[in-house]
Amino acid sequence: MLKPSVLFGVIVLAASMLSCGANGQQASGYTESRINQLERAVSDLRQRLDQLRQQNQRLQQEMDKMQSRMESRLQHLEKGPAAKAPVPKARTAKP
Repeated sequence: MLKPSVLFGVIVLAASMLSCGANGQQASGYTESRINQLERAVSDLRQRLDQLRQQNQRLQQEMDKMQSRMESRLQHLEKGPAAKAPVPKARTAKP
């Protein structure tokens, strides 16, 4: 993501180019066009960044839910049937 200071620097550079040389009008048109392109690019990148942040947040939430369910299932399996019913005692043979 471009920092506002970088964008400001580009604008200042463009403004200084506008005031230079005999081809100032041509440079002015080019510079203005280029600044508009850069502003649109920055806007597009910010939108894409927001989309990716939202997607990342959704994926993180899904992963947290899956991890929680997995831990719950593992705890249930670790308890096993022994936790539900006592193990019968072995009978000894009578002489």
